[in-house]
Amino acid sequence: MSGAQRMAKDQNTNEGLDLAARIEALSPVRLAALTGAFVIILGVLLTFELNDKAASRRIETELLLSQTATDGAAAMNIAIMTGAPVREAMSAILPDGYAALYHLSPSGDILNALGRTDMAAIPAGSLRALDLEGRGQARLDLPGGKIAAAWRPLDNGEILLAASPARDLRDRARPWIVYAVVLTALTIVVVSLLAAFIRQSRAAAEAAFALSTLTDFNTALTGGRCSPWFYDRKDRTVGFARTLLEPLGLGARDRRFTLREISAIVHPQDLRAALAILSGEPSGASEGIVRFRDPDGAWLRAYLRTAPDATRFARAGIALDLSGAKAFAPGAAIAETRLRDAIESIPGAFVLWDANGRLAIWNKRFASIFRIPGKVLKPGLTVAEVATGAGVAGDILADYFAPIESDAPDHLEVALPGARWAHVSRRRTAEGGCVCVATNVTDLKRRAKAQKKKERELQQTVEDLESSRRELSETMQKYQYEKYRAEEASRSKSEFLANMSHELRTPLNAINGFSEVMKSELYGPLGDEKYIEYVNDILASGRHLLELIDDILDMSKIETGRLRLEPKRLELEKSLNECVRLIAKRASDADVKLTASVGHAPPVWADARAVKQVVLNLLSNAVKFTPEGGEVTLTAEADLDGVTIIVADSGAGIERPLLKKLGAPFELAEHHFAKSRSGSGLGLALSTSLMEMQGGLLAIASQPGKGTVACATFPRRKDAKVRLPQFIRKEAHILTSGEAKTARAQFSVTQAAE
Repeated sequence: MSGAQRMAKDQNTNEGLDLAARIEALSPVRLAALTGAFVIILGVLLTFELNDKAASRRIETELLLSQTATDGAAAMNIAIMTGAPVREAMSAILPDGYAALYHLSPSGDILNALGRTDMAAIPAGSLRALDLEGRGQARLDLPGGKIAAAWRPLDNGEILLAASPARDLRDRARPWIVYAVVLTALTIVVVSLLAAFIRQSRAAAEAAFALSTLTDFNTALTGGRCSPWFYDRKDRTVGFARTLLEPLGLGARDRRFTLREISAIVHPQDLRAALAILSGEPSGASEGIVRFRDPDGAWLRAYLRTAPDATRFARAGIALDLSGAKAFAPGAAIAETRLRDAIESIPGAFVLWDANGRLAIWNKRFASIFRIPGKVLKPGLTVAEVATGAGVAGDILADYFAPIESDAPDHLEVALPGARWAHVSRRRTAEGGCVCVATNVTDLKRRAKAQKKKERELQQTVEDLESSRRELSETMQKYQYEKYRAEEASRSKSEFLANMSHELRTPLNAINGFSEVMKSELYGPLGDEKYIEYVNDILASGRHLLELIDDILDMSKIETGRLRLEPKRLELEKSLNECVRLIAKRASDADVKLTASVGHAPPVWADARAVKQVVLNLLSNAVKFTPEGGEVTLTAEADLDGVTIIVADSGAGIERPLLKKLGAPFELAEHHFAKSRSGSGLGLALSTSLMEMQGGLLAIASQPGKGTVACATFPRRKDAKVRLPQFIRKEAHILTSGEAKTARAQFSVTQAAE
C-alpha cells in the first residue's frame, strides 16, 4: 500500500472518529437539560411580563373609574337641576365592561344602581365605611374579590360612586391565558425540534457506526487482498472492489467490467471457468482459480467463489488474490484466514460447522448471544461441547444452531434469551458442512404482535359500531312508529273536540234561547222571584259554556290546520270601536270605567275576525280582573312597521313568575283575585295562536297591586317585522314564539291562497 493511500485511509478513520465524538457531545440528556433551562427562563420572563400587564390594567381601571366618577358627577348635577331622569343620566355615562354606578344618599344608602352590579357588588356596610363627604378613591378587599371604587359628591349632598373589579374594567381576557398559550406553543415547538434533533443525532450515530464498520471492513479486505464481486445480469457486468484490483494492477478504485473486458484480461485457458463462475454460463461452476493479466503482461492468480446454488439471476461471491502463493488448496482453513474480518462485520450471529459437525468459524456476536467465554470456543468442538460451555440457552443452541439434518427446516424463528427473537438461516456448504446465520427480528416480532393487537381492537370496534348502527336503526324505526301514533292520537283528539263542540253548540243554543224567552217573560210572568234568579243563572251558565265551546272549537281548528285567515288591509280604528261597543255593557255591569282613545290608529295588515277576537279577549280579561270602581283603557301606538293595541287595567296584577304560565291552553295565573273569576284559560292561548298566524306579537306586563298591561302588535304591511313599544320592552313577557309565528304565518297564507 502506498503512502498516499495510507494517508487517505488514516484521514477517513479520523473523520469517522471525529464524527462519533461530535455526536457523543450532543447527547440527548445534555440537549434535554439545555431545552429545559430555555423553557424555564422563558417562563420566568413571561411571568414578569404577566405581572406588568396585570399592574397596568389595574392602574388603567383606577384612572377610568376616577374619570367616570368626575364626568358622571357633572352629568348628574345637570340632571338634578333640569329634573331629567337620574337613571338616564347614569346610563349615558356608564362605561363598557364590568363597571357599575351607584347613586347613594348622604348616609350611604343605595338609591339607584346601574351596570354590572353582580361583578362589582359592594355591601351596604362597606359603603358606609367609606369617607363619602369628599372626592375619594379606594380599593376594597371583599369576599367576592378586590373592587376598585371612585366617588364624587353631588350638589344636593348625594354621592355618585363608580366601581368595577380591580383587576380590569374593560372585560378583557386574562393576560395569563395568552401567555400560557404562548408558552405552551413554544414548549411544544422546542420539544418537537428537540425530538427531531435527537432522532437526527441517533441516525448520525448509526451512520458513524456504519462508517466505522465499513472502514474496518475495507481494512480487512485490503489486508487479505480480497474483494466481494457482484454480477448484474441486465447490464452483463461484474463489479470488483479496489482491494483486489489494486494488487493485481488493474486500478486503484472500485470498477465494473463487462464480460468482453473480462475476456480480455483473463487467461484464455481460464476464460470458460471464469465466465461460468461469474455469470453462471455455460456450466454454472461455483469456484475456481483464474489467472488475470497485469499491465506488465504477467499472469496473476486469483480465487473466485460463489454459492453452490447461485442462479443466473442473482450471483455474487468473493475473489482472493493469490499472487506470491506457492500452492493453493481451497478449504475451510483458507476461508477462516481470509474471511475472518468479513465474518466479524456481519451484524447477525454467524457460525460455521465443518463436514464432521465440528466448530470451524464463528463471530463475536454468536458468542455474546449465548454468553460463551472467548477462551472456551476453539475450532474442532462438537455441538454438545459448545452447548455445555454456553452461559444461557444451551438447548436452543443445540436445537437451532447445530448442523442441519436432511428433514430439518432451513429457515425458522427462534426465541433467544432476554425476550429476543432471531431469524435463523441454515444452509449446507459445498464440502458438507453447515452455515448458520441469525438475524435479530425482535422489533419485527413486537411490531407484528402490536399489529395483531391493533387488528383485534379494530375488529372489535367495527363490530361495536355495527351493533350500534343496528340498535340506532331499530330505535329510529320505533321513534318513527311512536311519532306516527302520537300524531294520529293528536289528530284524533282535535277532530273529536271539533265534532263534539259542534254537537254541544246545538242544544246550548236552544237552552240559551229558551232561557232568554223565560227571562223576558214573553208568555207571562214566571211567578216566584226564585224562578227569575234561576233563569238568570241558567242563561249566564249557558253563555259561559258556549264561549268555552267556541274557544275549544277554534283551538281544535288551529291544531288541525282548518282555521283559515284572510289577512288584508284593515281599518283598525273601526274594528276597535266595534270591540269597545261590544264590551261596554259588560264593563258597565261590573262598575268598571272603560276609556278608549283609538282615533289615530292607522290601518294594519290582518284578518278582521282575528283582530276582533284578540281585542275582545284582552278587553274581556281586563274587565273581568278589574275590581269595582277600577278603570280599563284602550289605546293604540304606531311605528313604521306595526301598530300596537294597548289594554291597561288597574286590577290586582300578576306576579312575574306566573306570567310564564300564560298563553298555554287551560293555564290560569292563580292569584287571590283570579280565583274569584271564571275562565277556561283558552282565551290567551287562542289570542297567542292568532297573533302568531298573522305575524304579530302578544305580550303582557304586570305588577302586583298596580295592574296589568297587554299589548298586541299587528304589522302595517305584508311580511313586515314588528316590535313592541319602547316603554314595555324590558318589563313585558312575550307570549308569541318567533319560530311558531313564522311557520303558522306561512301556513295561514297558504291556506288563504287555496
